[in-house]
Amino acid sequence: MPVHGLAAPSPGAAADPRTGLSAAYGVLILIVATVFAAIDRQILVLLAEPMRASLGLSDTKLGLLQGVAITLFAGLAAVPIGWLADRFGRRSLLAISVLVWATATAACGLAGDFQALFLAAIGLGIGEAGLAPIIYGLIPDVVPERRRVLANGIYALAAILGTGLGLALSGGLMHGLDDLRPLLPAGLRGLESWRLAFLAVAAPGPLVALAVLLIRVRRTPASATDLGAAPAASVRAYLNGQSLTALGVFGSAGLAALGLAAVGNWVPVIAARSFGASAAEVGQGIGAAYLLGTLAGAAAGAVAVKRLRRRLGVATPVRVIALGMGIAALGSGLLLFTDSVLQIYLLFGVQVAALIAGSVLAPTMLQDMTPAPLRSRVIALGTVVSVGLSALSPVLVGLLSDALQPEPRGLLISVALVCTVAMGLGAVLMHCVEAAFVRTVTTFHPELNRSHS
Repeated sequence: MPVHGLAAPSPGAAADPRTGLSAAYGVLILIVATVFAAIDRQILVLLAEPMRASLGLSDTKLGLLQGVAITLFAGLAAVPIGWLADRFGRRSLLAISVLVWATATAACGLAGDFQALFLAAIGLGIGEAGLAPIIYGLIPDVVPERRRVLANGIYALAAILGTGLGLALSGGLMHGLDDLRPLLPAGLRGLESWRLAFLAVAAPGPLVALAVLLIRVRRTPASATDLGAAPAASVRAYLNGQSLTALGVFGSAGLAALGLAAVGNWVPVIAARSFGASAAEVGQGIGAAYLLGTLAGAAAGAVAVKRLRRRLGVATPVRVIALGMGIAALGSGLLLFTDSVLQIYLLFGVQVAALIAGSVLAPTMLQDMTPAPLRSRVIALGTVVSVGLSALSPVLVGLLSDALQPEPRGLLISVALVCTVAMGLGAVLMHCVEAAFVRTVTTFHPELNRSHS
């Protein structure tokens, strides 16, 4: 019998293209596209200080670029882009998205004032907005069902590592640009280094887009989608019945995003401004800290699950995430006592490790707290909360830093304050919602609670 409008495959159906090398190629290109997006996005963070000096930008304007132009517009665009992808083809829309964010990145390098830079950054955010909804929707069409969970895990880890890799590669690019300047066309040789960097990272865009179009996918009719499986009223009913769990989990995740954005967007600026590190050194240092922190956090999360799952059952992700946020809050407070760029990198790596330990468990937590027919829509609401608070973070830091302008370490103080408060409140909120979370899981997935009793 058909399920959700899916017709049973006929015996003479065409061979499934999602096998062997074609599936491996598809996952690899999706990872490449994600890393490419991370490089394009992180280059804006890495080059914040030379852009500020060149265009006369205040910290508030830098915060608007990083928070409003990219993050907020990416959040606003994600839902309509996901709608378009479901109806007009995820592979084609992903290729278009790559071209959009590559073009916007090049436009950042050619911007002559804040207004032009702000518009280009909006284009970058909109182009990258479809990355997660498109790719997570595309993976089942690229990979056979028996390999889908593995592919999701590989992609998720690659997406996390992509940010650190993006910073590291961007730093290496900055280091080698001046050596390559004599080989550039005459019209580009006189450009400032930060402008050349934007143009360089935008250049691979068309090749990545072409590689995306060459991915082999399983063709499914529009009726195969499960968009109408649960009406909007059911989402409202879920939120009405599980409001404490939803507010606690999504609110805590949003506060974590706010705190992480404060550190991730401003630590490179602090390293350059307060400690005199070059853009290349900052990219390599922060990138290494992020990569090592990610690996350490993933390992810590796996150990925590192994040791706590039997005793805590379905509450394990909540407990691990709350502990990680508490450690990250402590690391943020310790930023106030740093007196070298190496200490900044070390504390950043500790914060990343603490947050990643919980992040690797977040998908399980979100899946456990939602009924299957509403899973994507409920999680999307949580994403909106995280994006909104994350977009607010750089602006808060920028405003506070400008207010503390006479203070030599004003930016460092601003970052430490915003991150410590956000992470601390998030840890408390996650801890307080544990009992409600367990009740919600028991309501929708009682078999999970029994399996750990």
